[in-house]
Amino acid sequence: SADGKTIIVGAASDEIGATTGTGVVYVFDRVGNSFNQVGILTGSLAVDASDQFGYSVATSADGKTIVVSATSDEIGATTSTGVVYVYDRVGSSFNQVGILTGSLAVDINDNFGRSVATSADGKTIIVGAASDEIGANSESGVVYVYDRVGNSFNQVGILTGSLAVDASDQFGSSVATSADGKTIVVSATTDEIGATTSSGVVYVFDRAGNSFNQV
Repeated sequence: SADGKTIIVGAASDEIGATTGTGVVYVFDRVGNSFNQVGILTGSLAVDASDQFGYSVATSADGKTIVVSATSDEIGATTSTGVVYVYDRVGSSFNQVGILTGSLAVDINDNFGRSVATSADGKTIIVGAASDEIGANSESGVVYVYDRVGNSFNQVGILTGSLAVDASDQFGSSVATSADGKTIVVSATTDEIGATTSSGVVYVFDRAGNSFNQV
């Protein structure tokens, strides 16, 4: 959290019960130099082996909105499309209030949720799907933007990088956003400028309404 007193830890290969690698997320509160485990989160759909719940985590400034990805989770029959969960904290209760998927992340191993970020108020959520793509070049990478209105999560933007047009450019490997959600930073770890492959590129976007301009 912004004050450093709430810490979210993903253990994507951990499990509760006999099914291995479903994934677990832990929440700790800091009191002085004591770190007290106050919550254990699991995903309602992350019940299969290797769903990887907790692959990436983010929290609002006050620590009361928690975003968790499960990159090898899925809704439906196509495996490992990726799922992102949203939780609200009330005291020491953590309530699952949203399940996000990407409109293009419908193929096996799209890994929606490779990275997640949220604005300070938890109302803008950024999700990287570095193995997703628009068009024929696989794993060029896609980033999704969601606005929260109540407990509705509306996909308002799809970002791609102007150079991230080749297979395996991995746009969306990591994402970050400013406190107001209007500046978005996206890495493409195996993208490049020039002839040397996979040197890596980082893109910056400014949001104006529901337009996202690469600046």
